[in-house]
Amino acid sequence: MIYNAAWSKHAGVKGMNKAQAMSIMTQLKPILDEEIILFAYYDNKPIGFFLMIPELNQIFKYCKGKFGPIQKLIFLYHQWRKTCKKIFGVAFGIVPEFQGKGLEGALVQASAKLTQPKARYKTFEMNWIGDFNPKMMHVAESVGGSIIKTHITYKKIFDPAITFERAKVID
Repeated sequence: MIYNAAWSKHAGVKGMNKAQAMSIMTQLKPILDEEIILFAYYDNKPIGFFLMIPELNQIFKYCKGKFGPIQKLIFLYHQWRKTCKKIFGVAFGIVPEFQGKGLEGALVQASAKLTQPKARYKTFEMNWIGDFNPKMMHVAESVGGSIIKTHITYKKIFDPAITFERAKVID
């Protein structure tokens, strides 16, 4: 599984079994757009992925804070009309042996093409790149993106005997 291979070396990230992955995808199925889920292959073996979803808040605004039967119909109508014009990245991963070889940029560049002038989507946001991942920030900038926000995780230590260590920068 690409996710496990790509993220296993990061502290605090737990692996995912096939049943967990299928459960997540089943829950996401009503909102997924197959055109914005990208996979990279080498010798017919999956080596990378980029999962993006439509920015559903662009549809939920028509539901006015409720989600009863009428709002579900409104939601389906706007989904059918393709009202949503923004996508954002939710999960990204490249198996370690292919990291740092340009595949990251290629996937991001392919994603950016989904927002060309005649495309359905007009805006693309790579969501949540931590401050400990400068390489991914560079990838975003190298394909014409800009860093709008930087996520920094803070930790409150209640036991003064425990030393605090920031997340290590990813190599």
